[in-house]
Amino acid sequence: MDSKLPTGARTIWIGVVFFLLSVPPGLWSPALPNILESYDALWVIPYATAVGPVVSIFSSLMFASLADRRVEAQKLLGVLSLAGAGFLYMAFAVLSWGWNPWWYVVMQGMNALISAPMWALITKIALEHAENPTKQFPLYRLWGTVGWAFAGILVSWLALDASAEAGKAAALVRILLAAAAFMLPVTKPIPSEERGLRAALGLNAFTLFRDRTLRVYFITATLIAVPLMAHYMYAPKQLLEMGQLPGNDDWFSNVVKSMLPGPTAQMTFGQITEIGAMLFLSWVGARARVKALVIVALIVGVTRFAVYALAGQTGIMMWMWLGVSLHGPCYTLFSITGQMFMDRRVPRNMRGQAQALFGLLSGSVGGSVGALTCGFVFSMTGAGQTWMAWTIFWTILSLMVLLCLVYFSIGYKTIQHTHDEN
Repeated sequence: MDSKLPTGARTIWIGVVFFLLSVPPGLWSPALPNILESYDALWVIPYATAVGPVVSIFSSLMFASLADRRVEAQKLLGVLSLAGAGFLYMAFAVLSWGWNPWWYVVMQGMNALISAPMWALITKIALEHAENPTKQFPLYRLWGTVGWAFAGILVSWLALDASAEAGKAAALVRILLAAAAFMLPVTKPIPSEERGLRAALGLNAFTLFRDRTLRVYFITATLIAVPLMAHYMYAPKQLLEMGQLPGNDDWFSNVVKSMLPGPTAQMTFGQITEIGAMLFLSWVGARARVKALVIVALIVGVTRFAVYALAGQTGIMMWMWLGVSLHGPCYTLFSITGQMFMDRRVPRNMRGQAQALFGLLSGSVGGSVGALTCGFVFSMTGAGQTWMAWTIFWTILSLMVLLCLVYFSIGYKTIQHTHDEN
């Protein structure tokens, strides 16, 4: 599509792609613990969660480097979406066919290998074509939040919280995403004199670690991703268990359950508050300092897990819903702030690789270590077997987030930079 499209048309198609990119993981990711448990495969969740981050290490920077140097980003996004759809479908089909759960891990790993760079690519496209990235990018990204929330609510309304059909539906949406990607404005690569294997694999992105502020942010993003994985892996399971407890049948709880009938839908509390956080971020624009916003995000992250621990201690469902709601501002103020910060901070010919490096460190390195670590802590504490064990589990994770807060607060120093207004 012509890159000279009117601003309104560009906004619509970028918003549509963010929406469609978020719907597939919104359909299956919050439901995954309960889906696997329904097929007697919950034991595989640490490996199933870790495989995506591990394999995406090999593709994120390479494809982002292609988009920066050789291939139009919107075309690459469309091809990757279509190629990964088949593996995503097969991942859930093998569960419904009764195959060994390790086949799920293999198929999901192939999907992740192909699909890992997609978020970095749409972020690059959105920031490239935004006239005012600080104000417009949160609004673009908001449509992704709406897509995730829509998908989660739909899963529970269709009673697919524990069904592999949710994952199969996600694969079909990915085909629509591929078609929509080709309607995005043209985002041409920037000619570069860099040659050789290092440039082709995107390894030049690691030179960004020479910048102290970027280095501290990247390390914090990697560390915070470790405990964060527990939110995706085990919060839906705790919601399901608490929903079966007597005593959570007051009028407010009944109203919530009537609108959000299952754990997948209830996990969208995080997306609902995320919408408000996106609007706030768009409103404050460049006026707020990166350090302040990230510190607030980390404080909210500590509180989120502390509230989960309280829910385990008391058995009161509303504490769990409050904790899920805190995920929205935590994610937005940390990740979206960071993505805009990187766009201002790095040279234009490195922006796609910078976004991919962020995804690699937080999603791949932090995500894979986090999946295995959270799985170990879950087993060690006996969470899911006694309510006190849930409290111990989440308390350990809240302390891990607290350590990230201390590191960032001490390590991050605001230094003026030619690409940064911070």
